[in-house]
Amino acid sequence: MSTAIVFGANGISGIAILKELSHRLASEWRKIIALSRRAPVLEHQDDRIVFKSVDLLGDEKELATALKEAGAEEATHVFFYAYIAKEDEDELIEINRKLFDNALTAIQTWCPKIKVFQLQTGYKYYGTHLGGDKLSAYPWQEDAPRHSGGNFYFVQEDILKTRARKNGWKWIVTRPNFIIGTSKGNYMSLAVTIALYATARKALGQPLFFPGSTVTYNLEYYDHSTASNNAAFQVFAATNEQAYDRAFNIADGDKVTWNVFWPKIAAYFDVPLAKPAADEPTRPLRPHGEIYAAHSVSAWAKATGPQFPEIARKLGLDPNVFDYATWDFMDFALTRTWPDIGSLEAARSIGWSRSINSFGDGYRVVFGELKEEGVIPK
Repeated sequence: MSTAIVFGANGISGIAILKELSHRLASEWRKIIALSRRAPVLEHQDDRIVFKSVDLLGDEKELATALKEAGAEEATHVFFYAYIAKEDEDELIEINRKLFDNALTAIQTWCPKIKVFQLQTGYKYYGTHLGGDKLSAYPWQEDAPRHSGGNFYFVQEDILKTRARKNGWKWIVTRPNFIIGTSKGNYMSLAVTIALYATARKALGQPLFFPGSTVTYNLEYYDHSTASNNAAFQVFAATNEQAYDRAFNIADGDKVTWNVFWPKIAAYFDVPLAKPAADEPTRPLRPHGEIYAAHSVSAWAKATGPQFPEIARKLGLDPNVFDYATWDFMDFALTRTWPDIGSLEAARSIGWSRSINSFGDGYRVVFGELKEEGVIPK
């Protein structure tokens, strides 16, 4: 029987792994220790889950106390999802380095039975947030050369490998792309912002424009990584010796192109699709190295912002619901001139054969959860 520790247990990925572990038999996972700075956002029905609220950047004694009270001395597996967003790259690297280092130090001090430490990073490893000459060769493979410049994923993965060698742990790194899921109080998901955008456009009687140009609309596919599918793979890998001391891309296995996906969004929300859905660029765009917003959602949100509380009121929603949206990220994700294509060969090589439908199994499920939570109208 194994005992899991989950760092970042209130986030989208943390919630997904708790649900996945709860679906497993007690004879496999006898205890699940959930750690997060905030109090639990879900009422967990599984009595194997022990939740502790603790700040990884706070007093190390508080973290030690939380681990001891939760029975972490019996822990065998760690799943790490904790993350703090920063705009400045140097600040992003430093604060997440410290966050991760504090967790590792506590684990090696108070959890002597750890066998496997699993870290989730992502496709930024391949330079997808930078484009141009920073992009790895397609399809992105786990052993791709690192791009020049800083990247906090590089830092975390290097720290993990060093600590694992020192402590006799096995390490696993998983790299998803657009993570599709929800968590109350943490709506950093492209699916959530798209849902809010479509909801507001419909309420205002406006058609659904695709933010980018026809270049992006018709571009080769974008990998999506539904949180529940990621979690299923991560539990599969955690107990699979073939996965140890390796990194893995994890995506749905569905080839998402926006020219197919975007009309499905419009149909789901019953909002007219703009004609044409995406505009021609006004000039030739540099392939794989440019961002071009034909209909910037962040600019639209800024202009429309004063109307948001009234829209929410008419729809019976939280007056601040549109604050959940990450408009800038949606702009970035849907206006780039390069795709996100990772190889799943490594995951397949250890026996992972699952593929899911990113819209039906991902977006549609998220939209349903958002309705139940009152984020979008039923």
